[in-house]
Amino acid sequence: MKKLNFYIILIISLELIILGCSKNEDSSSTNASNGVSELNQVLGSDGKFVGSFQVPPNGISFLLSIFKENNDSVYFYSLTDPDGVNILSSTSNPNLYFDASGSLGENGLSKNGYSNILVPQSPNFSAKEGTWIFKAKNNDSVKIMLRSGTNPSSTTIEVQPYITGTNWSTNDLDSALSILKDIYTSSKITLTVNNTIIINDYKYTEVSNSFTDSITSELVSKGDKDSVNLFFIEDFKNSSNILGVAAGIPGSMGIVNSWNGVLISLSTHATGNSLDSQLLGETAAHEMGHQLGLFHTTEAGGTIFDIIDDTAECSITRDNNSSGIITAEECEDFGGDNVMFWTSWSSSSRTAGKKQNNFSNQQIHVLKNSPIGK
Repeated sequence: MKKLNFYIILIISLELIILGCSKNEDSSSTNASNGVSELNQVLGSDGKFVGSFQVPPNGISFLLSIFKENNDSVYFYSLTDPDGVNILSSTSNPNLYFDASGSLGENGLSKNGYSNILVPQSPNFSAKEGTWIFKAKNNDSVKIMLRSGTNPSSTTIEVQPYITGTNWSTNDLDSALSILKDIYTSSKITLTVNNTIIINDYKYTEVSNSFTDSITSELVSKGDKDSVNLFFIEDFKNSSNILGVAAGIPGSMGIVNSWNGVLISLSTHATGNSLDSQLLGETAAHEMGHQLGLFHTTEAGGTIFDIIDDTAECSITRDNNSSGIITAEECEDFGGDNVMFWTSWSSSSRTAGKKQNNFSNQQIHVLKNSPIGK
């Protein structure tokens, strides 16, 4: 299963928002390296850490990220826009509230080590000019990657592939990477795909699909901070039939860390000595979509859908064989061909020419406005 023009990344100096506290000048330093700013925080009277940041008039998007050492739970309680609307509120934006990474911390569904809020994660909310205020759980840092410039009609995103193990060579990935490029190019997203880097260390041949695992963390931390990093491994440890997995929805951007990439198993795309390049390219496109902030259009149970308004929804009522799980075949006219459908076509459908190679217009909006885009 798949789990899976000139723009400036603006580094801004941020003012503290004081809620029931006095300003602490000694803690107000800002780390502006790598195009990412670390935000100041103070402890509010309600026991939550509070901070703020400014979005300029030409702001396009931002990724607000929270981190905690030892992979302890972290989350945002709220993110209030310049109009005073908490975009994580179930009343102001129910879809985002229930789906955005880290937004459900108060209900016990926090993330371990890393969580985030992406704006926009759908066209229903935007990077409005003015002061934004966040409240967060105790953490080690909150950072922002902010993109500004002219409203993009197209976007270029850099992709860095890696390969581990000895069963496959970089040449074996060429066709799949070409398919990946074509899928995004058709949506006016230009991918600059760098030469594949070989990682020879044997311990990275098979890794856990958990990004909090120490070896997986070491591997993903080798990724380039300014790219979407695709790690093609031989297989996942202690997991079967997983095509790929992303570090988050979205994953981290602009920072070298454990959540700055996706993992893709080559073994699950192989038949004998051959790789299914079409499926491999689609998996790479799918996991990259997650890394850039796209959810599954429809989840396996046919009752949960993404936060995008124009993607087809496939209800469990189309579960023709009463398995409790909907397949791409059962959803053929209801989003089964979308890149972000929860699972791939069956082998027989792929043999018959079925592909998952399209994004909806609103999905493209999220991709084009990505903070890592240029």
